Amino acid sequence: MRGLLVAVVLAAAACSQRPRNVFTVGLLGPVSLRMTAEAGRLGLTIADHAPQGTAVVLAATPLKNGSGEVMSDCATLRFLTARAIAEGSEGVFLRLPPTSADNDLLDYTEEWQAATRVVRELTSMRPILEGGDLAAVPFAVPEGIEHRAWTFHGRRYLLLVNASDAPLPLDEMDLTPYRALFAVRSDARQLLGTCGSARCLAPAGVLWLEGRLLPEILP
Repeated sequence: MRGLLVAVVLAAAACSQRPRNVFTVGLLGPVSLRMTAEAGRLGLTIADHAPQGTAVVLAATPLKNGSGEVMSDCATLRFLTARAIAEGSEGVFLRLPPTSADNDLLDYTEEWQAATRVVRELTSMRPILEGGDLAAVPFAVPEGIEHRAWTFHGRRYLLLVNASDAPLPLDEMDLTPYRALFAVRSDARQLLGTCGSARCLAPAGVLWLEGRLLPEILP
């Protein structure tokens, strides 16, 4: 429900301002006719080749985390797409795994649900990725955490991605003004694990964060 509310709020915000950039969420062809229909419903662009400046992510190919555990399809896809955005990609195209002539990814419920969830997250963030002003992350970030920040409609949005093989510490006080998007808990501090006396973002961990109204626009 929270994810749907975020999507509605961000979509409404997008209507009030013309994007300065274009962030494309797409699917690399060829795809089946029913996959084409589903892609259209999700707002995905279908192309034979990813345009320059965009990233290509292979769907349904789980990675291993820093502990050697196989990550879920959704966690893998969230990590790969978020890392691409943190590195400055102007869009993300999913490449579907090969399937037989008699089926496609829609026949693999778990994998397609993972792809759908991540696509919806990306399209929900599109207003910020297209219309937001790039900004600095307002606190120190450990080496190994890739990051990107924007200001949009009076709020700061952050993306933090642990691209290393080890848990990396974040100061809980730095996260206090932010709420986590697309997560079970909105308190970002509760999404961190314990590593010694610190609180850490796990390997391949992703945080999409929304800040409070910035002081300069408060009444």
